Amino acid sequence: MRVLQNPLYGIVLTLFISFPASAEKTAFQTPSLGRNLGVWRLTHDPTVRHHANYHNTQCWSPDGRFICYTTWGGNSPGNEATASVQVYDTRRDTTREIGQGNEPRWAKHHNWLFYVDYSESRPRARTSNVVRVDIDSGQRTVVAKGPGPEMLGETDFQDRWLYGALRFRKQQPEFQVIRINITGEDGFQRLPEAEGSQLLPNPRHPLFFTRQDHKQSPFAATRWWYDLDGSHKRIAVATLEQCHMCWLGNGEYMLLGNGPIRGRRWDEPFPSNIHILAAVGVGDVSPCGTSGRYVCGDRNVADLRSGDGFTYIDPLSIVCFPKSVGDASGIYDADPKGSPDGTKICFVSNYDLKDGPVTQIAENHAAKGDRLIVASTEGFPATGAINVQREVIGYRRKTATTFEGLSRALYDTAQVSLAAGRIVTSFDARCLSDAQWKQVGQASAPMRRSIAAETSPLLRQRQTDVYVAVVRKPDRPWLRIVAGGVQLIPGENHAEIAGYRLWKDGRPVSDRLLEPGQSLPLDGPAEYRAVAVEWSGLQSEPASAVRVERSSSLTVLSAKPEDFSWTADRWTDTAAAVKEVVHRYDGVIRREWYSNGAMVKSHDLSQEGKPIRRVEYRDGRIAVREYYTAEGSRTSRELFDASGSITETVRYAKDGTSETDHWWFDRGMPVRQVSRGTTYVKQGDRFGHFDGGRFLDTPRGAKSE
Repeated sequence: MRVLQNPLYGIVLTLFISFPASAEKTAFQTPSLGRNLGVWRLTHDPTVRHHANYHNTQCWSPDGRFICYTTWGGNSPGNEATASVQVYDTRRDTTREIGQGNEPRWAKHHNWLFYVDYSESRPRARTSNVVRVDIDSGQRTVVAKGPGPEMLGETDFQDRWLYGALRFRKQQPEFQVIRINITGEDGFQRLPEAEGSQLLPNPRHPLFFTRQDHKQSPFAATRWWYDLDGSHKRIAVATLEQCHMCWLGNGEYMLLGNGPIRGRRWDEPFPSNIHILAAVGVGDVSPCGTSGRYVCGDRNVADLRSGDGFTYIDPLSIVCFPKSVGDASGIYDADPKGSPDGTKICFVSNYDLKDGPVTQIAENHAAKGDRLIVASTEGFPATGAINVQREVIGYRRKTATTFEGLSRALYDTAQVSLAAGRIVTSFDARCLSDAQWKQVGQASAPMRRSIAAETSPLLRQRQTDVYVAVVRKPDRPWLRIVAGGVQLIPGENHAEIAGYRLWKDGRPVSDRLLEPGQSLPLDGPAEYRAVAVEWSGLQSEPASAVRVERSSSLTVLSAKPEDFSWTADRWTDTAAAVKEVVHRYDGVIRREWYSNGAMVKSHDLSQEGKPIRRVEYRDGRIAVREYYTAEGSRTSRELFDASGSITETVRYAKDGTSETDHWWFDRGMPVRQVSRGTTYVKQGDRFGHFDGGRFLDTPRGAKSE
């Protein structure tokens, strides 16, 4: 190992980290949990907490080859001595330990991983260094020498600055925002005007956001926007709008979760429009791909091209707490993040998604009934305990489709409605075996803080493992004949593509992948096709076929040329009343209706051709936007004024007509809401409702973030 001393204080270590002899990845199918192309389990030790970052902070490298995560010793999450940063390589199917530390963060455009290094830390001394590891070469660089930040955000859109926060316990403010020059040449700069946590720069534009809760003030900030130097502070999202948030992959919107996927444009601070972007609802909204087309949540993935989506998996990750415990979701949240091309979603779960039994309630359970009718009890023990959401329910026997002799709300868990369709899992499968429990010795600190009874079986619940769900195939490339030969044009999303496999008359030309920039001689006459191959080995459908009649050559392009488009417009009638947007592979993806040359209506279509996003226009401006499910049920309606401001937003129940939530706005400012029969209004800086002539403020506390 060779050590170079930076003239200032950055230390560069050339270190190649060895790979283990075997990998932990297990691939399997989960047909009962959602629509996916398979699931990979990357870790398999329920005694250890594995976590692949918070829902809004990326765990995928920018080329999609690597996944970072942190492991924490079984009973000591939060203890520096147990924290270790790991990187899984999807190409080699191997995992390597990067070092003792926490907060792994990828750069935006390079396979550089940053983390807070605990290897030289002294307890409570705040001496941690921030280290950059070039995962491709193994080179390590200290970019901020301790005492450094305890909290890291991400890099800016140009990979110049890494954002973080120094921590000063028992002081106000507790955190001081900084930015670190990632070259390691001049340490970090304090940003005294900036405050808050999370510290996430926009992936395409020069700003970053922080989180700072003002739960008692509805129109104060819950998220701030700042320029990259920490100046120009403005409200991104008000407390009244509080929910889980992240940046869209292309940076155009700050996404809001806890409901239908919505977004506020990156350059329009509060008060301004919050646009509904899909008919799909999520809790933890998360980035999924860098193109801006896809968004994911714990269970669902949305395609913003049409606004449609689907459930890709139910992560089944939950901890059963006593009913007195409030939100303690941090130790089991799935925290999903999509890969750069939106083909895969990484998440964590504390349930064994491969072998843990799963079923659904088949009939609503009677209040005093002694049996629960389910689709199947296959895989569940003959006697034991099940859980529905956070309730643990004992049973004394089972049949093929029933659990019988029920004991509700075991271990002081809260009773829930046992409605038809709800998921049932095995509480026994959620807990560590006797051997594993003996190995751990005691429950993790967060579990002990939430569960007071030292002998409670709830303490034996498993910790999280890392999983990946494959949600779609890579985009297909396109082959075309031009004057100079044949061009291979990469698919619309191709950040994760390692290369292309060429086929001649139905047979592969070579085992080696073609990479962008390469050329290859072609023989004719023959028919050629190609598939795109990710680092993980995941392959696209074959590209369009071309027939070469004589000797020629193939050139593999790194991006589409300017004279190429994936879509084309066509009129369906001679009166020029209906225009269709036709995708080369997907067919018709949009229809537009015109009157006297002006567009009056448009429909964005799902992959099945269903109109999901439906928009009406008046005088060339958007007037009404609605979203529908594939079955034709309306989910939302937005009304716009002539200036483009949203004046009303309505959400509907499953019947598509009953209003569940109705908001009114004045140039982006929320002024009125009707929810569940109660009317709330803005009065000055307050937001609340009248009760017996008195105006009562409405608590707008943080949703579980």
